[in-house]
Amino acid sequence: TAATTAAPAADIRIGQITLARGHLNYTDNFIKPNYTANITQLDGKIGAFGTAGGPPADLNLQGQLDDNAPVDITGTINPLAPVAFLDVKGKADGVELTHLSPYFGKYTGYPITKGRLTMDVHYQLDNGKLTADNHLFIDQLTFGDRINGPGISHLPVKLAVTLLKNSQGQIDVHVPVSGSLDDPKFSVGSLVWHAFVNLIGRAVTSPFRLLSSAMGGGQDLGYVEFAPGSDVLDADAQSRLAQVVKILQKKPSLKLDIIGRVDPKFDEHGLRKVMVDELVQQEAGRDVNLAKLAPDTYDKYLKKAYKHAKFPKPRDLIGLTKSQPPEVMHKLLETNMPVNADALRHLAERRADAVRSWLHGKIADERVFVLAPKLDASGITDKGKTTRVDFGLH
Repeated sequence: TAATTAAPAADIRIGQITLARGHLNYTDNFIKPNYTANITQLDGKIGAFGTAGGPPADLNLQGQLDDNAPVDITGTINPLAPVAFLDVKGKADGVELTHLSPYFGKYTGYPITKGRLTMDVHYQLDNGKLTADNHLFIDQLTFGDRINGPGISHLPVKLAVTLLKNSQGQIDVHVPVSGSLDDPKFSVGSLVWHAFVNLIGRAVTSPFRLLSSAMGGGQDLGYVEFAPGSDVLDADAQSRLAQVVKILQKKPSLKLDIIGRVDPKFDEHGLRKVMVDELVQQEAGRDVNLAKLAPDTYDKYLKKAYKHAKFPKPRDLIGLTKSQPPEVMHKLLETNMPVNADALRHLAERRADAVRSWLHGKIADERVFVLAPKLDASGITDKGKTTRVDFGLH
């Protein structure tokens, strides 16, 4: 049988479209209560485009969303070309967010009781790849009480809003999205929603990183680092804490969680070294700074600490304690320090206490909570030291 010849593709060309005093109504009956949006006073032009390709059509539209928010859309499009093309910018000014309350109630668990949105978006579609930037400026966003019921999701939007708001109650964020039309699950709406959910999720997983980005900084202040085995806050840690204090002073409704941590991989050996230095310090006296001692002087006190330490020491043929070089004495002392799970837990607790003590008098005590320590490095995904104190916000 002869192969059937495929029919040629339809040749479609649409001439320039002019809109004057148009009215577009959109109602989503899936959401209860229903969401309705009206674009009125719709004016503008869409240039000619078609399946044969050619230059994309100019797009220029203006209207009013719900009769109070100006909408302006400009750019170039050709949705019928063999490879669809789009480069469009849109702006909406002063959108009342209470109209979106049905969506937020269903998908975040909290209705919007107040808020106004101004948005600038730029969407580009070329060769099947979509890239977009959504610049959102939200003024006085306020949520109502939590909603419970079948099919209602809950997101930590109240915490996220507290983190993102500036001192004037405004939120200024960019939400970039990207995707491919080759993905069978491609949907612009789902891409934007996924980006929004990720932004909100960062309020829980990395609140200080979210705060820092909202305030124009790049540093993650969600932790302070300690030297292995140490519970002493060095200059860098104190500098980071000072920045945390500044943030909390600007966000008086936030409370700080402190979680002391240890990483046995580093802290076990580090704690042994610290414990040896503590024995040497006892021999030298509390008023002596070990870091400033000459090596010979340090070795003198090390020898005394080794002599007084209660553990079996190497002996000579007649049973006397053998004389050892300083590095061997130090190593033997380290090996015999009683470092176990309890010692590591106490180290994590001392680290948290060191941070709490430093914050005392700078932040009200009732805003600071010490949580149970974490005794390993699980869950740490950043590049910072794993010998640390983590912070949370609520």
